[in-house]
Amino acid sequence: MSRRKMLVLALALMISGGGLRAQKILVGADFETRFDNREYANNDFNESRTLFSARLTPRIGVEWQEKNHLVFGVEMLQNFGQYNPQGDPFLSDVKPLVYYRFKTPNVQANAGIFNRKELMGDYSAAFFSDSTRFYHNRLSGFLGRYVSTERPKTYVELALDWEGMYSEASREMFRILSAGRYSTQPGFYVGYAFSMFHFAGSMLNENVTDNLLVNPYVGWEFNAFFDFDIRGGILFAPQRGRSVDHAWRKPYGGQLDVTISRWGVKIQNNLYLGKNLQPLRNYTADPTTGATYGLDGLYAGESFYATTEHIYNRTWVGYDRKFFHDTLHVEAGMVFHYDGTGMGTQQVVQLSVDIQRLFDIGTKRPAHRHRYGPLH
Repeated sequence: MSRRKMLVLALALMISGGGLRAQKILVGADFETRFDNREYANNDFNESRTLFSARLTPRIGVEWQEKNHLVFGVEMLQNFGQYNPQGDPFLSDVKPLVYYRFKTPNVQANAGIFNRKELMGDYSAAFFSDSTRFYHNRLSGFLGRYVSTERPKTYVELALDWEGMYSEASREMFRILSAGRYSTQPGFYVGYAFSMFHFAGSMLNENVTDNLLVNPYVGWEFNAFFDFDIRGGILFAPQRGRSVDHAWRKPYGGQLDVTISRWGVKIQNNLYLGKNLQPLRNYTADPTTGATYGLDGLYAGESFYATTEHIYNRTWVGYDRKFFHDTLHVEAGMVFHYDGTGMGTQQVVQLSVDIQRLFDIGTKRPAHRHRYGPLH
């Protein structure tokens, strides 16, 4: 059977409900557009550029027995102003979204290709930069999570994201992610975030690098007219190039995060003091041969964490709020970056929409039921 026929059959089974009871058809879509202008001429550890893109992801799926979801979608991305010498493309990129999700109030399990928003963990910009979060917004693999009923902000999760297949054209790459948090009263919490990135070689470049990052932290949330969130933690990033010199590099540092917000107005400051967390960036292992660690995708975190001046400070000032039952998210702000060499600025405007409808397809039930909650 051809792939096209198999896809048509799968969709038919989803729409028909496959003979199961208590099913609902899920129809939804999410839309995001992001303007990101970066003026980093005074900085040594990042580059100026402007990113402006829009993405639409229509989705269709089936829900049965309230806990099970099978979803199929198509992600369509357009980078504004993109030029193709062979002719302007209708779209910059088209990718599938297809996954199974099991979800109860305490447990969630995903398998397939799903949105990064399914993650609950708090991974700082040292793990994933703004552009990584927007342009690498899908995970291919598995996700498992447990959330406490008594303490909703207490959870632990583990995910596997398979980012590349071993071939002549691409490297074998996979990332293991984990995060957890335990909340106490009144507002104190402890938690962690973890990433292990296996950045292996291709058939034409057998170069393997391991890149780990661990971030334990403690924090305090409270209200004093404004909402405050104060957090302190450690970033530890052991890494090595197994195919080059086998030497473990173990940079580390401390980070203090302070967030103040009210009515959607937000001020957030992130101060990192420590060593260069990305020591293999722009590094040539053997000058005589030009052998490198393979830097095309080794680091997903913000490039400013490659500072050799032992300091990086990021200040975000702007507006961040959700409307209409959390289906519309508006974010607009100015970001100031200081990397020990100079001050850079970033202007960001992002609009996100996420809606869905559920239609009962069983007999003797109402024609449909509306729900605004997002289907990721």
